[in-house]
Amino acid sequence: MSVPRSLSASSYINIRDRGTRVGEVRRELNIAIDALPTQVDPTERELYLNAILGDLNGRDDAPWTVWPDDVYLLSLTAIKSLGRNPVGSETLLSPDHLSTLLYHSVLPLDLPSSSSTLATFSRPAPAPMSLSAREALKILANLLVLHSAGRSRLAAAGGARAIARALAGRGPDREDVELGKGKEEENTERLFLLGRLGFLVTIDRPKAVKVMVDEENVVGSLIHHVTTMAPESVNYAALSELLKMMNNIIRFYPADHPASSTSTHSHDPWDDRFDALLYPVLCVFYAIPIIDLSPPMSYITHVLLSIPFHPRILPTWHCVPESPSPSASSTATPTSPYSMRGLLNKISHMSSPSSTQSQERRKLSAGSLTLPTRSKSPTSPSSPRTSSSSSSSRDGIVPPGVYEPAALPTKLLRIFDHFFDTYIPCPDKPDDELPHGQVLDEVLPPLLLLLTNAAIGSEPIRAVLKETLLPSTLDRSAAAGPLESRNGTLGNILRLMGCAGHPQTKNTAGELMWAICKGDAADLCVEIGYGNAAGVLFQKGISGPPSAKIEEVQEEYTSNEPPSGSDLSPINIQPATPTVASTFATTSSDASAPRHPITGLKDDNGFVTGTEMTQDEKEREAERLFVLFDRMERNPVISMKSGENGEKKKDIKDLMREKLESGEVSTWEKKDEESERIRLEEEERLDEEEAMRELQEYKRRTTGIIGKQ
Repeated sequence: MSVPRSLSASSYINIRDRGTRVGEVRRELNIAIDALPTQVDPTERELYLNAILGDLNGRDDAPWTVWPDDVYLLSLTAIKSLGRNPVGSETLLSPDHLSTLLYHSVLPLDLPSSSSTLATFSRPAPAPMSLSAREALKILANLLVLHSAGRSRLAAAGGARAIARALAGRGPDREDVELGKGKEEENTERLFLLGRLGFLVTIDRPKAVKVMVDEENVVGSLIHHVTTMAPESVNYAALSELLKMMNNIIRFYPADHPASSTSTHSHDPWDDRFDALLYPVLCVFYAIPIIDLSPPMSYITHVLLSIPFHPRILPTWHCVPESPSPSASSTATPTSPYSMRGLLNKISHMSSPSSTQSQERRKLSAGSLTLPTRSKSPTSPSSPRTSSSSSSSRDGIVPPGVYEPAALPTKLLRIFDHFFDTYIPCPDKPDDELPHGQVLDEVLPPLLLLLTNAAIGSEPIRAVLKETLLPSTLDRSAAAGPLESRNGTLGNILRLMGCAGHPQTKNTAGELMWAICKGDAADLCVEIGYGNAAGVLFQKGISGPPSAKIEEVQEEYTSNEPPSGSDLSPINIQPATPTVASTFATTSSDASAPRHPITGLKDDNGFVTGTEMTQDEKEREAERLFVLFDRMERNPVISMKSGENGEKKKDIKDLMREKLESGEVSTWEKKDEESERIRLEEEERLDEEEAMRELQEYKRRTTGIIGKQ
């Protein structure tokens, strides 16, 4: 097998008058494009890049100005191929080379000064939608991925502002960029590259994000593209990059900005201009026909995780958009389980809502949810260009939606179950190695945290989660097996709470169950058992079983309604002393069937601590002890004998027999029984005193109210 010949930059550099000898230039560029990474020495790579970029600079006699389009495109493709290796491609970071790449990418930068390299370009730049412009954008994207310094230099050159303008549909001369008929594929690729560049240039750069949001209205541009992009597989890559950029915009926007006039949370880092991002992201979330935690669904989850459950946008969280995009109807049939209608039908069959709930499940009013307005150019219908005066406007109206709080948790749980069915099918354990290189702590925590935030921020969603995971009809019989060993969503979450190899996933799963139980330790132990809840309780600083949970008992009246004008509250008698874990079994949902405090299962026999042994059991236990003592006596290593100095040593067996015959053991038992009786009497006395105090307080309140009447 022959070794590939190393690529030499001299073969290209030694071509004289490269502007006219196009055939030789084309041949050498193709050789550079087809070369393997091992064929190019770092020094030769740098020389090759310098030579090609020199031919693309802004001189009037630069060779690229007379090259045919195919050679011009080959030169950019050769730079892209040679620049994929971080070693030797550092020359691309030089100011001259970076300016050359920015020019050929047709990004709408500010007008350069006379000293800028861009000012030397006399030939008009290619069209923004051209193949050569997209090739230059790919070079910039690779450069920013391989060299972190390139991100800083692009941001310093105004790259963040230029990317925001490009997303708004503006060209280098501030003109509107026309998409043209049949150019959807080219537009999608350009959006992918702009989203990738926007994501990279905004990492840890609040100043760049502030310029994009405050001065270029990048929020409106992102809303436009996410809303109009069809949720189809051909658009997933571009949609993923736009969502990553959107997440950076939310995350790195400076929190010390002046609160806007409509914001009621001046102390909150969340800016109300980002409220409008929620609806289009939810549109994509419900419309996309996949339930796998892969892009773009994983990035949708990250964006939703960044948006809080503020009261003013709770109606948006609780709605299901009817028409997420113009092509939504083409991606899923009305009866498909992935369509909007299919999801709503599934939710409606989960439970039978009351008449009041049915009335609430109505279409949201058009004015309840708003998006920023976008003034579109008449020559470019798809352009999201927005005037600076309307950058913060909130007069737009979103498409109508259906009020359904169960939709969000239902789909999130479907995604969670799909992940387990695919990667951790029962009876596999979460601590086992996952296929396809999946890392549990990188995949599941965002999804679990989103469910946790939803349970904390929305009571209707929390109620749906509790009824779904911990329904009153849950089979808690021992025959059905432990809760954590069962197949299903609840069993999967409980197994995550017990996995030691993935601490982040373990903690987030525990936080989810804690939020579903409203932060009530006793309720959590009642529902899943102290054995499953011990880890999260320890994280909360609760080292032992929580106190008993006693439900309030409403006083019965002769009629169904309490006396008119009465504002009496029911008596709630708290336990006088901390109780043992067995008191977890007192719940209103299933009072007739107490639950085992450790497993959370139905305890038909009752859980009794400290059960007294019968006389026969005591005798059998004593016999077992005698046998053990006899074995120990025969062991030459262990000698268990007792006796004072000068006295004959006695075996332990003989000592125990003497104590039994003398009645000393019975005396010990009587002392223990007496101590237990005294303890119980003291507890009863304290309980009685506590009850009397509560009764006196109740009488005092009753007497005061009657006196007022």
